Amino acid sequence: MIISRYLIREVITALLAVVVVLLLAFLSQQVVRYLNYVAVGKVPTHLLLRLIGFEVPYLLALLLPLSLYLSILLSYGRLYADNEMAILQMAGFAERSLMSLTTCIAMSVGGVVLLLMMWINPVISAKRQVLMEGEEATLHLIQTLVPGRFQVSPDGRHVMYAEKLSRDHQRAENIFMAKATNRSDSVQNSWMLVLANQGYQTPDKTSGDQFFVTKEGYRYDGTPGQNDYKIIQFKKYAIRIPQNGMRNVHMQEEGLSTLQLLTNYMNPKHAAEFQWRISIGISALVLAFLAVPFSRVRPRHGRYLVLFPAVLIYIVYINLLFVSRHWVEQGAVPISLGMWWVHGLFLLLISLILFKKSQGWAVK
Repeated sequence: MIISRYLIREVITALLAVVVVLLLAFLSQQVVRYLNYVAVGKVPTHLLLRLIGFEVPYLLALLLPLSLYLSILLSYGRLYADNEMAILQMAGFAERSLMSLTTCIAMSVGGVVLLLMMWINPVISAKRQVLMEGEEATLHLIQTLVPGRFQVSPDGRHVMYAEKLSRDHQRAENIFMAKATNRSDSVQNSWMLVLANQGYQTPDKTSGDQFFVTKEGYRYDGTPGQNDYKIIQFKKYAIRIPQNGMRNVHMQEEGLSTLQLLTNYMNPKHAAEFQWRISIGISALVLAFLAVPFSRVRPRHGRYLVLFPAVLIYIVYINLLFVSRHWVEQGAVPISLGMWWVHGLFLLLISLILFKKSQGWAVK
């Protein structure tokens, strides 16, 4: 019991340290990505912190299996390198006991991962979709403007520029707006240009669509390089605002509850999302089992010798999961086979390694 508590403390301590480091590293990448979205006008500034907060549970679910894998390699590897594991075995703590203890730790971590993947993350993903596609994301499009910078919409058909913004970011001054339009009599796109002194955003009371209302300006319609164009002077002119939300390839399926995925399981995309959620939890067990034989190093050889091949195996494993998920989505493999073959392949690899080790061969 004392030995078990000691090993659990070693693994959990390493696990917390690794997951914090990895979470900060990956979260910083997401922060940079969202800051770029803010800079180009895809995301309003006031939504930045909430979107970053939504990333934490999802990243945590993906990083926990990897963190457990590395923590077992580091903690058990140190015990082998310092001869502590040999002393524990002499005290009656056999390798079967070590595997049983590792299984208990892995099942606990896997349970947390499944909780995140099956219930918590779908709710968060649905809220993120509502946030990005709902009224709150489009209502304050003017807040995505950066004074003195031209900003292009995601479809490349809208360009907007404002020289100044009010302190509350509700009104813009010296506005330039351009919109590409198609003309039936011209192969080249024509453009509608708007120059105005002031502008603000407002919703239409009937349809709820968002419009940018400009005041005291001119509208130009024509094709670049041609003299056939129109000039219209106006006191007030409203322009429909294009949607500036972000979309992810798997975002729609990510926002569905696990029960909804099971209800429509024969849909390849729903089956792929369901198997992906289960697979991340299973990966905690598979990686923990894989780390036990790889953590065995010879005394005084150093515990970091096994990290390079172990990380390579993890990269192969996780990439096979991504590939198999794509195959299921595309219907390239039967849903019954799905992503399960990847776990079976690595469990077979673990069995082979454990069998070789029992015959006197050690992982080096």
